[in-house]
Formats: sequence, C-alpha cells, structure tokens
Amino acid sequence: MDVLTQVDRHFRFTLALSRSDLQKAFALRYQVYCQEFRFEKEEDCCGGLETDCFDSSSVHCLLEHRGSGQVAGCVRMVLPVMDSSGSLDALPLERHCVESLSHRHLHPARLPRQSICEISRLAVSRVFRRRQGEGRSEMGNIHGLVPTDEMLRTAPVIGLSLFLAATAMVGMAGRHHVFAMMEPRLVRLLSVSGFRFFRVGEFVDYHGQRAAYYTDQRQVVLEMQEALRGIYHSIQQQIFPGFEQLAADAATASRLMLEPVAVGSASMPFIRRSS
Repeated sequence: MDVLTQVDRHFRFTLALSRSDLQKAFALRYQVYCQEFRFEKEEDCCGGLETDCFDSSSVHCLLEHRGSGQVAGCVRMVLPVMDSSGSLDALPLERHCVESLSHRHLHPARLPRQSICEISRLAVSRVFRRRQGEGRSEMGNIHGLVPTDEMLRTAPVIGLSLFLAATAMVGMAGRHHVFAMMEPRLVRLLSVSGFRFFRVGEFVDYHGQRAAYYTDQRQVVLEMQEALRGIYHSIQQQIFPGFEQLAADAATASRLMLEPVAVGSASMPFIRRSS
C-alpha cells in the first residue's frame, strides 16, 4: 500500500464549521507558528489560539487522524469580503506585502474580487512530523511533498494532502485565481506534482524569505499527476458536505460570497456559482 493510500485510509478531511473545530485549527497554528517556529508572538495569542482578522472571512480545513481523532494538519482559504469597514476586502498578502507585488497582470487588484483567494496558515502537527529531517518546516519535510516512486513508499505526504485539500476548496468556492506566500524551493517541489505557481512579487522577509505566487486552480487539476487523483477525489467527497452546509446558510454564504445550492448528486463534488 503506497503512502497516499495510507493517508486516505488513516486520515479524514473536514471543514472546520463549529466553534470547537475552529479552535482545533487555531490551537494547532499556535503550536506550530508560535511555539515551534516563532513566526508569531505567543503573548499576542490569547488562550493558546493563533488567530487573525482574516479567519472570519476564511474557509478552514482540518486533517484528523481517524483512529485517535487527533488533528494532524490544517489549512485555510481566505476570501476577500465586503464588510462595513472595508477592512476584509483584501487578501493577507495585499495587507502585509502589497508593495512587493510587481506582476503587471497577475495582481489581485487587477482580477475580479469574486474570483480570487489566498491559501495560507498551512500547518502540520509536530506529532506527525517527527521523522528524520521533518522539523525544518511548519509543513514537515517539504522534500516529502514530491511524490516520486521512492518517496511514495517512505516519505510523509501530509503536507501534499493539505495542498490537495486547498485545491478542492478553491474549486468548490469558484475562486480559481489563487495566491500564496511561499519559499521558492517549496514552489519548485510542488511543480513536480502539477502545482505550477508563478512568482508575482519580489522576495520579502515574511516568516523567512518568501514571495507572492499565483496559480490557476483549474490548470492545477488538469496537470495533476495521475498518482494524486485518487486521493484528490476522495478529499473532494469528504469536504463537499461541509460546503453544502456553508452555502445553505444564508448568513455564511453572504459573508463568504458563496452561492446557495440545492443538494445534488454525490458524484458532483463542486459547488457551481451561478453566472
């Protein structure tokens, strides 16, 4: 049994919709971003939960170990929304690194607001990273994200699975223009699996030397390796009920700019935005 199959067998993906599930994601982020890597200050995070203003305009995904119920990882999709102050009508990279954005066309301000999102706060629990070399990144050993034949047998792919979950969330929300702040070596490694990101900004010191990158989720799905498609479709099926719940709630759908949808066939994993 290869590692990707084992991930699908031993872990489950869910959207964090309840307060308790959100707190699980925030607690994991506190462990990884504050205690381990010191990206954020512990004293700024109340109650051992790492949060920011963008969490209220995000869809959060949890990866849980089926046997123990322990949270193994999390990731969020940030959606710009209009609020009374206008403070959330921006992506985090527009707020923190806007001066570094240099691409003439692939700039969030030049794309329809309802079509963009940012993937951020991806973290893997240290319990699932404690193999040789895995403590070097908040995502685990990023070399284990490349699914070569040898690594499929031996390397952890939890980080890659969370990128697949983010890809599924983006497709379901209809936000195909995706931005992320990443290290260049991670971008190179992800490109092997079909995650082709294009640099759209200059390098800045943002949790290390990182830059803004862009990808089109539709192209990622088209170019995805066949070895990844099975687990990708499984992730889609696992998180689809959560998106149905989000879209069915009028207040949430409005806040996250999701279109309410009727419950469709289980074989239809995407929420389709009305034209």
